Amino acid sequence: MGSVDGRGVEGIHEANRRAQLIGWMNALLPEFSLPPDSSSEELRELLSDGVVLCRLVNTLIPGVLEGSWEGYAPSDQRLGNVKKFLSVVSDMGLPGFSLKDLDEGLMSSVVECLLVLRGSVDPRLGDDIPPDVTRTPLRKQWGVQEMDKPQVPAAALGKRSPAEDMRNGVADSKTHQKTSVFSGQKVREVFQLKRGSYSDLTAAKISEMMHSNSLDNAPTQSLISVVNGILDESIERKKGEIPHRVVYLLRKVVQEIEHRLCIQAEHIRSQNVTIKTREQKYCSKIKALEMLVNGTNEENQMAINRLQIVKNEKSQIEEKKELCEKDVQRLMKEKEYSKSIIMNLTKDMEAMNRLHEQQLEQIGRKAKEMEEQLTTRVKEVEYLLLQSNKKVEELEIASRLKSQLWDQKENIFQSYMDNQQLVIKDIRILSQSYENDMYALQMQWRNEISNLGSGLKCLVDAAENYHKVLTENQKLFNEVQELKGNIRVYCRVRPFLSGQDKKSTTIDYMGENGELLISNPFKQGKDGHRMFKFNKVFTPFASQAEVFSDIQPLIRSVLDGFNVCIFAYGQTGSGKTYTMSLEWAYHIKTRLGCQLSSFK
Repeated sequence: MGSVDGRGVEGIHEANRRAQLIGWMNALLPEFSLPPDSSSEELRELLSDGVVLCRLVNTLIPGVLEGSWEGYAPSDQRLGNVKKFLSVVSDMGLPGFSLKDLDEGLMSSVVECLLVLRGSVDPRLGDDIPPDVTRTPLRKQWGVQEMDKPQVPAAALGKRSPAEDMRNGVADSKTHQKTSVFSGQKVREVFQLKRGSYSDLTAAKISEMMHSNSLDNAPTQSLISVVNGILDESIERKKGEIPHRVVYLLRKVVQEIEHRLCIQAEHIRSQNVTIKTREQKYCSKIKALEMLVNGTNEENQMAINRLQIVKNEKSQIEEKKELCEKDVQRLMKEKEYSKSIIMNLTKDMEAMNRLHEQQLEQIGRKAKEMEEQLTTRVKEVEYLLLQSNKKVEELEIASRLKSQLWDQKENIFQSYMDNQQLVIKDIRILSQSYENDMYALQMQWRNEISNLGSGLKCLVDAAENYHKVLTENQKLFNEVQELKGNIRVYCRVRPFLSGQDKKSTTIDYMGENGELLISNPFKQGKDGHRMFKFNKVFTPFASQAEVFSDIQPLIRSVLDGFNVCIFAYGQTGSGKTYTMSLEWAYHIKTRLGCQLSSFK
C-alpha cells in the first residue's frame, strides 16, 4: 500500500481527500474494498477501465446508464465507459476531468470530480461542492432517490469480483463446453432408447454415465422420461424382473430429480428474499418521490413518471412472485409424484427379493436330484468297464491275426528291396562316368594355373626393377639435398599479439628469395636499414604446414640413414616452442615410413 503522496500541507490535504473518496467508494461498492491509504497509482489502476465509474453512477442514480457493468472491461470498451461517465457528469452540471488525467496525469482532478459528485447526490456531504456549481432540478432529483437504499454486499448476492471473473472466465467457459458436449452425447444415447431397451444397457455404459456427470447436465424432463420408461418396461415384463444395474440407474435418476427439486426450492427462497429487499427499496423510492411532489412542476412531473415506472416494476415483480409460487407448487407435486414412484420401486424390489429366494430353493432341490443321477451314472460306468475288458481280449486275438498279415507284408518288402539294389548298381555306373568328366576338368584347371604362374613371374621381375629404380631415386634425392647445402637458415617472423601496436614493427621488406630488410629509427644513414639474407623467410601469416613442408626432405634423409640436426633459436617469446612442435613432424614421419614399408 502506498503512503501519503507529496510533501507538506498540500500533499497531506490531497491524501486526506483521496482517503475520503476511497471510504465513500468502499461504502457504495464493498466488493472492491480498496484500502484507505492507497496511492494515486492504485486508485488510477482501479478507475482506468471505467467500470467502477459507471457502477458508481448506476448505484447513485439507477437506470441512468444501460448495460451490465459486472466484471472486467476489454481494452476497446474502457474509453467508451469513461466517456459515458463524463457525459452524465456534464449533464448534471458538475466539473469533470480529461482522459489524459485518468491515464497518466494528476489524479487530483479525478478525485475532486468524484467528491463533487458525492456532495451533489448526498446533501449531508454538500461541503464538497464548489461555490460556482449551482444545483439544477435534475441534480436535486438524482440526489434524493437512493438515500434510503439498503446496502447489500455483492458477495451475498452471489457476485464475484472482476479479478475472479478474469481468472475464471476463460477456464469456466472451456470446461463447461467440454463437459456439456460429452454429457449431451451420453444422455442423448440413453434418452433415445426405445421402450424395452433399458435392460439391454451394459453395466460399463451405466457406470460411465455415473462417473462422467452426465445426469447432472441432463434436462429434468428427460430424467422423468427415463424413470417412466423403466417403470413401463418393468410392467410389460412377465415376471416384473429388472436388472440390478437398471435399478441402480433408476435410483441415481430419482436422487438427481430430488436434488434438483431442493435446489429449485432454495433458489425460490432466495428470490423471495431479493423480492422483499426490492420491495423495501421501492417503498423508500416511493416515499422520496412523494416528498418531491411538493417541489416545482417539472420536478413533480418527473417524480410522477418515476413513480409510474416503480409501480410497473412492482407489478412485474408481483407477477414474477406469482410465477415463482406456481413453480414451487409444481415442483412440490413433482416431488410427491417422485416419492410415490420410489415407494412403488421399493415394493417391486421386495417382490424381486422374494422371487430370488424361491429360485434359490429350487436350485437346491435340483442339486440333490443331480447327486442321485450321478450315483446311477457311476454304476453304469462300472458296467461299461466290464464290457471294455471283454473287448480287450477280443482285440488281442485280432492283433495276432494282424501280426500274421505283417509277416506276409515283410516278404513282399524284401522282394522290393532286391529290385532297388539292381537300380543302385545302375546308378554307380553313372557316377563312374561323372568322375571321368571331373578328371578332365581338373587337367584343364592345372594348365590355366600354370599360365597364371608365368604371368605372375613377369610381374615379380618388374617389381624388382621398380625397387632398384626407387633406391636410385633416393640416392639422387639425397645428392640434391647435399647440393642445396648442409646448413640451412630459415627466418620466421612472429605475428603481433592481441593488444600490440602493429605500426611499431621494424621490418620494412620480406622478399620471396629470403631477403629481410630491418629499419632502425634511432640510427641515420646506412645504419638505419640493414638487409639480411636467409634460405627462406616465413611471413607472420605462414602456417605450421608451410614451415614443415620445407623440413620434410630433411626428415626423409633421416629415414634414409643420414644424420640431421634441426634446432630453433631466438629471444624469449619469439615462438621457438610453437615452431618446433612435433605434431606435423610426426605425421610426415609416419607417412614416409608407410610409403617405404609398402615399397619393401
